[in-house]
Amino acid sequence: MPYTSFLELVDQVKESDVFDRWKDGKVDAVGSPATPINLLVLCALHCLGRGWTFDDLSESTAISEEVIRVFFHKFIEWDSDRLFARHVNAPTDLETARSQVHEFAQAGLPGCVGSMDATHVALERCSHRMRQLHLDQKLPCTARTYNIVVNHRQRVLSTTAGHPARWNDKSIVKFDKFVMGLKHGDVLDNLTFELHDYDTEGNVVCQKCKGAWLLVDNGYHLWSIAVPPIKPTTLWTETGFSQ
Repeated sequence: MPYTSFLELVDQVKESDVFDRWKDGKVDAVGSPATPINLLVLCALHCLGRGWTFDDLSESTAISEEVIRVFFHKFIEWDSDRLFARHVNAPTDLETARSQVHEFAQAGLPGCVGSMDATHVALERCSHRMRQLHLDQKLPCTARTYNIVVNHRQRVLSTTAGHPARWNDKSIVKFDKFVMGLKHGDVLDNLTFELHDYDTEGNVVCQKCKGAWLLVDNGYHLWSIAVPPIKPTTLWTETGFSQ
């Protein structure tokens, strides 16, 4: 995380009423100054990004394990609720959609609003009765899987909740409200774009299309809103598109 982004995150934490007990000027039960919020945020990020334990963080910062634990759980709750809603927003209207399709159109993919795939996140200390469900043949450990849609700048636009790693792309995509909204025509059904094709005489003609679609791999359903590469082909045009 860039340092400027870290400072921005710290400012957002300080502005939230969830962390009042650690704000400047606060004292603990014995009258000592509260632990600085910037250190606690750094502890939470180290725990999330590098897998540090509360004991590791306590030894590195001289902050009590209990203080770190309490702050961490509040940080996770605040992050998954308020921060998530602030930064993860799928394009559901024309104005926001056009800011996403512009870059894909420049790359030769008009009408595309994002790239989609499932992402695995390792899950340690999984319950033994749930272990088989959270194992995937491609992974060496138990994990949760998330269906994620990102734009051309790799910003997350939509994601599902965590599901067992054994679930494949075809199963988990049905729990993505944004994707299912595209499929059923409830989202961005008024977005229009143009495609070029050949007519029966070999002339290039322009066709107007309506709706939006996502760029995916071949693990998804054969839906019109999910366009994968074309695998079994001998046509140079289809090979070029797939590459």
